[in-house]
Amino acid sequence: MVVADFEPSDGVAFALGLLNSWDELEPDPECLRDVDVVRRFLTRHGLADAASLAGDPDLESLRTLRDRLAHAWDAPDEETAVSELNAILAEANAQPWLARRDGGSEFRYDRPGSPIRQFADALTSRALLEEIAGGRWPRFGRCDAEPCRCVFIDRT
Repeated sequence: MVVADFEPSDGVAFALGLLNSWDELEPDPECLRDVDVVRRFLTRHGLADAASLAGDPDLESLRTLRDRLAHAWDAPDEETAVSELNAILAEANAQPWLARRDGGSEFRYDRPGSPIRQFADALTSRALLEEIAGGRWPRFGRCDAEPCRCVFIDRT
């Protein structure tokens, strides 16, 4: 497996990574075991500032968000998934901001000095809703190989 670093605005990659942090193939399926793991996870996703601020409340917040995202992911239909993700987004306190870099611009949620628990819900739910709005709900899936439960979005 290739380990890649992601842009901090890549909410889809962050959501997929978070959802896949529960791994049925492991004796202990909880991959977000402690704050050090959370820090590495956040750093890998380009969120070094949030990683430096991570603590126990962030660990618990990410686990709760993962459960909510999984509920939306496993929804029986697109409308239910949209409803679940809209509820997460409606409860989010984070507002996007425009970051300029390398001659371009991108909307981001990770304001400097903000812990992950303050923006992960907005980052992930909006990104997944944008995928659904783009007509990709039928491409959301879970691995069929037992006991694997990894999620993916098929972009082939």
